[in-house]
Amino acid sequence: MKADTKAEREFMEQKKNKLLSDMIQNDTDKKMVQLVEAATDLSCGDICTLLEVAHSLPFVGNLEGGDTYINVLTREKESMVIAQYRHPNYDLYKRSIIGEIERREDEPAVYRALEEGISGRGLIGIIDEGRTVVRHTVSPILNSEKKVIGALTYEYPNAGADTESIRIINNQEGKQDPFNRQLGKASDYLQDAILLYDANGICTFVNPKAEVLYQDKGFELPLIGRRCSELHITDCNWSDLTEHRGVIRREVRTPNFIMDAVISGIWENGTCQGAAIIFRDKTVVHQMEDEIAYRVALIHEVHHRVKNNLQTIISLIGLEAVHTKDEKVKAFAKTITSHVRSMNITYDLLSHTGSENVGLKVLISRITDVLLENNCLKETCSISTRVDGDDVILTETTASTVALIVNELVQNSLKYAFKDRKQGQIRLKIEKGASYSWITVQDDGCGFDNKKISRANSGLGLRLISSLVQSSLKGELFIETGENGTSIRFSFSMPQAG
Repeated sequence: MKADTKAEREFMEQKKNKLLSDMIQNDTDKKMVQLVEAATDLSCGDICTLLEVAHSLPFVGNLEGGDTYINVLTREKESMVIAQYRHPNYDLYKRSIIGEIERREDEPAVYRALEEGISGRGLIGIIDEGRTVVRHTVSPILNSEKKVIGALTYEYPNAGADTESIRIINNQEGKQDPFNRQLGKASDYLQDAILLYDANGICTFVNPKAEVLYQDKGFELPLIGRRCSELHITDCNWSDLTEHRGVIRREVRTPNFIMDAVISGIWENGTCQGAAIIFRDKTVVHQMEDEIAYRVALIHEVHHRVKNNLQTIISLIGLEAVHTKDEKVKAFAKTITSHVRSMNITYDLLSHTGSENVGLKVLISRITDVLLENNCLKETCSISTRVDGDDVILTETTASTVALIVNELVQNSLKYAFKDRKQGQIRLKIEKGASYSWITVQDDGCGFDNKKISRANSGLGLRLISSLVQSSLKGELFIETGENGTSIRFSFSMPQAG
């Protein structure tokens, strides 16, 4: 039994080797096979698949209007070019690059396709050692076991390449052969739906993706052999295709797909020889855009409701303070109102931006303006504020904590630093760092005795501020005070703004 199994394996290996030998058409194919065998552990069957795609490169390049390549992942996990079609009108490299290794930082999409099997479309790439910037589309090449064995890439120099009509490649006999069967082999590895029509408007080629798209639109198979008018899913008719020399773009929607249609006549020597339609799937992109729009609207609504609830709390505290005669209760109510108002400012900014982030400079400026407006000393002491430094984008949580701390520090300066003074200044400075940013609140008031720090019972108190800085902001707090004023500086870890 084992002998039979071994014999069967040897027979199958011989059969694959014979198939591979038959597929080698020229020295270029031979070199490609040698490169793959030397640099990878791909099987004979995998190499046959790569050869099939390699034979289709001219047709893909001509259809897409750019250069086409095949890459494989070597044993050293590097991307190597094993096949290349140099488009006569572009030829981006101006030389053969077969056998060259591409750097990960230059061609991340190619590595992503080779390592993760992920396609990429219209991406920026850097080729020829940084000398040329291109756009390219990359698709993984899979074997019969759905394993990634290579990557198919087509590249073009800029978006203008998309505006040119599709040209026809001549075969070895000099006859026009735009619908060569080799195109079908390459198109199986693309994520686009492709249809080709001859000069009479008869469909001569569809790939599997096109069949799925048309079935979803309600059409019955087969599509080949049917007239363009029967397969009409855009507002373009046959005369539009054969008379328009450029590229026509339309959007097509089905129950399960949203596609971009790229339509072009196939021209040769001034005569339209047919037409090509490429449908590019945008379904996932649209779904993500809709999800983002929904999340933004939801976040906006949440922030708006929080802002309104905080305003209600401020109003209720104010009503209670009006009806009490206890001065301590009134003072406590005023302090609490100030703290809630600082948070309300944060959510007011968030509700207006519709995002999860808020600018620190705007937040601090709003807080200081409100505190100055409600300053009990404004009739006897002229106090000015100034906000300098960098702007930092804060997440909702960080912004709320910073707002509370800044509110308390500025309020303390207003209450204690300028007694028996006719004027004063409070300066706030923001310093943005890579890992940590800093805020300094500095006044030119009378300073305070260090012993008072431990007895600070008003508001949050410096001890609680220190706790917030360390536990919530993961930062540090520094205090300097004297006859010329007080400077309090605290840091916070940089938020990951989305």
